[in-house]
Amino acid sequence: MTQGAPPPTPGTAPGGPVPREKRDARETARLVGFAIVAALLIAFIVENSNSVTIHFVFFSSRVSLIWALILAAVLGALADRLMLRRSRRRKAAKARSAGSGAAQGSR
Repeated sequence: MTQGAPPPTPGTAPGGPVPREKRDARETARLVGFAIVAALLIAFIVENSNSVTIHFVFFSSRVSLIWALILAAVLGALADRLMLRRSRRRKAAKARSAGSGAAQGSR
């Protein structure tokens, strides 16, 4: 740096402003994919706005089909997460018991 010259401002290169980086191909693909999924979701909601009767164990209810589908998807995802958690716990318990058995055998 020469004396008397002002320090460079943040965001600029010594020779001038830093050129703005272009979006990379992955970011563009993500944005296009998100737009397609959003459009499909909107079309799905519009097409499934009819009212249906759902029969539960002790009662029946009349709701929009999209809410029935969303409820089924949420319950399915919840069941998946619970089963995955249960499986991980079993594997961890099995690994702990195998590890403690090997440690006792080496004494």
